[in-house]
Amino acid sequence: MHFRSKSGADFFLDGLVVECILLNLKADDLHSVSITCRSLRFPAQAAAHRALLLLAESLSCTLLRHCERGSWISQLREWEAVRQANLVWLNGDEKAVVLVKQGDQQFVKCCVDQSGNGNSASMYMRMPAYKPDTINGLGVLEFDGASVLKTRPFAEPIPQPITLMVVARARGDTTIVDSLGPNSSRFELCHGYPSGWHPSPEICMTASGHDASPKHSLRGSTRGTGDWHIYTAIFDQRRSEVFVDGFCEASGKNVGNNSLDGLSIGCDHNGIFFLIGSLAELRLYKCHIPPQQRIQLEASLARRYGLPYSATREVPVAPKTGGRFACAFRQTRVSGETY
Repeated sequence: MHFRSKSGADFFLDGLVVECILLNLKADDLHSVSITCRSLRFPAQAAAHRALLLLAESLSCTLLRHCERGSWISQLREWEAVRQANLVWLNGDEKAVVLVKQGDQQFVKCCVDQSGNGNSASMYMRMPAYKPDTINGLGVLEFDGASVLKTRPFAEPIPQPITLMVVARARGDTTIVDSLGPNSSRFELCHGYPSGWHPSPEICMTASGHDASPKHSLRGSTRGTGDWHIYTAIFDQRRSEVFVDGFCEASGKNVGNNSLDGLSIGCDHNGIFFLIGSLAELRLYKCHIPPQQRIQLEASLARRYGLPYSATREVPVAPKTGGRFACAFRQTRVSGETY
């Protein structure tokens, strides 16, 4: 490959050497190369495409053609930001858990963080049970209403925006995940805080208050009936959103401005409301995850766990006659492709 510098000097590089160099560059560097040297524009885009596929594979994500936007370099830049923002990644893969056998039953002593940040979740008081081959042939953590896993405190409390993705099933008035402990500010994803008593409240997210009931929250329409769902809760104060199986169930309402100091999985931060159900995967991103990346990650989780999934193309508008929460029910949504 022949290059000519601005000074007029000629350079000749072997194509394999060029490819090797480009494959070790980040998106911003590939962009600089592509605008600096015309003959390297196509090789830089090709290297970005290959790097994008490898990055998606490392996130256990399958890229979707209808979600492609812009050049390969711009898409790589977006996914690099998502990977950088992934602070916690836990799942029920047998290789990702530390098990303790008691009689015929296996229990989870520790769930190892797959993000590389060392935010593993360990037993607290009582271990959740491990159930292999539960959902699409994959293992899950089973919470019986008393078992809890907790991470260590984060180095510093994480301010919003924060995106939480969870594959779980929950039954009744129950907390899926919250902040770390009694001294923490609430940062909760739950089926709870009903406006009136109900045995299976709707999905709710809140980052408001400490001990008293939250003043600010966002409520969806999916109830805690023990079915498997992909929950995505984007905590971003007035720009917050909650998605269930790809459907945007509520958005545009303030959930509070609390920060997150760590995770309690299977109970609220005060240790009062516990999870009755199971958890297959949890991912936490310290960002408001972009729609295209959210859709592809959710669709990949649905494919992995054999769950139904539909990507909404528009955020639902709160009905004019709606009550306290901005909710959109499934029969009123326009859905995209189904996986």
